[in-house]
This record gives sequence, C-alpha cells and structure tokens, in this order.
Amino acid sequence: MKKSFLLVLIGILAASMAWGATINITANVSQILDVSVDESTWTIPLDNSGTAITNASQGILTVKASKSNYTVTFSSTNSGALKNGTEAIPYKIQVNTSAWTEGVQTNNLSSYTQLIGAKTIVFNKKPPTAGKTFNIGFNIEAYTDYYIDGEYTDTLTISIAVS
Repeated sequence: MKKSFLLVLIGILAASMAWGATINITANVSQILDVSVDESTWTIPLDNSGTAITNASQGILTVKASKSNYTVTFSSTNSGALKNGTEAIPYKIQVNTSAWTEGVQTNNLSSYTQLIGAKTIVFNKKPPTAGKTFNIGFNIEAYTDYYIDGEYTDTLTISIAVS
C-alpha cells in the first residue's frame, strides 16, 4: 500500500511539474481595392460616314477587392462626349458583368449609357485573388451630320470604394 501511495504521489508531483505553452497567432490582412484597365488610351477611328460604331470589347476592366461590398464608379470629364473645342461627339459605354451575376448587386452600365453623370456598379461578393474581368463596350450612335474633322478627346475615370 505504501508503494502504491508513493507511486501516486510521484505521479502527482510529475504532473504538476509538466511544461506547457500556448501561442496566440494574429494575421493582419491587407485591404485590396483596385481597378485597372488593359489599355490607358483608346484610339477610335471615325470615318465621318454616319455609321454607328460599336465595339463590345473596346477595353477590359479588372476588379480586385478584399471586401464583399464595394462600388466601382465611372465618370467622364466631358459628360460622355469626345470634345474638340466646342465641338462634341456623344458616346456611350457598357460594362458587361453578365458572367458574374452572383457577385453584382447593381450595374448601371449593363446597357450602353452616356456618362452625363457618374454611373456605378455595386458588387456584393469578393472576387478571386486574380480579380474579375469585364469587357467595356464603346458606342457612337449613327449620325446624319458630319463632324468637324480633328482630334476629339475625353477622359474616363474609374474608381473603387467600399460601399
């Protein structure tokens, strides 16, 4: 009996002297909110024939976000018109998000739209780390009067923000 008591006592002492350790791990994840385009300059040939110009894949937009709810905003310096002095050629753009309907809450550019004011696409899902890509379409409607020859320009601005 003394022997078993001694063994129990040794077991208790050994257990009370056991070492233990814990590690608390914290990961600080960087925020990603980024939009990019494949080309920073679009050159549109306009032959002044009156024929509409439509290019459903004029550019490619890539969206990356570490948030589930974010908004991409499109705006135009000249309210959706290419300008040469006081002369203007109205144009419209479209962003085709139909391949990712589950990630898009609202697309105010789902059809060709002139950027008279800012237009938004509201996303409700994070894209994969490679981002999501969408075609940007460009359109100049058919016209009956010649445009005055020369170079016409506009600046399209695309931004992203947390919704």
